[in-house]
Amino acid sequence: MDKPKKKILLIDDNEVMRIMFSNIFWIHGLDDEYEITAISNVSGAEAILADEKTRPDIILTGLVMPFEKDGRTTTTAEAGFTLLKRIKEDPVLSHIRVIIFSSYEDEEYQKKALALGAERYLKKKENLPQDIMEVIRSSEK
Repeated sequence: MDKPKKKILLIDDNEVMRIMFSNIFWIHGLDDEYEITAISNVSGAEAILADEKTRPDIILTGLVMPFEKDGRTTTTAEAGFTLLKRIKEDPVLSHIRVIIFSSYEDEEYQKKALALGAERYLKKKENLPQDIMEVIRSSEK
């Protein structure tokens, strides 16, 4: 019997980043091990997290992205931090591995993300999608 694929949810408002991530596992012959869902915003992530059938094992997310607040769409790092906090405080979701992949190099952002429960904080400037793939695979061994 085939082993079920690990589900990865990529949340990034940059379309090029979503395309690169979606293809990197295929390029490295890992599409039989991982199922990638790529979306651009927090509301899409919340819908996926709410459904047991689509709920991911791993989330790769930026911090700054569009989200709804007080009836308005805003783009700020609060989006990523709020989502991370929600996941890690929810007993049904807290087991999900969350890796932050951000352009923001501010040490305070990194400390806050790790304190809220992110497994890693990787900087886009220093890490390519294939580096993230290695982080995912190495921590599963």
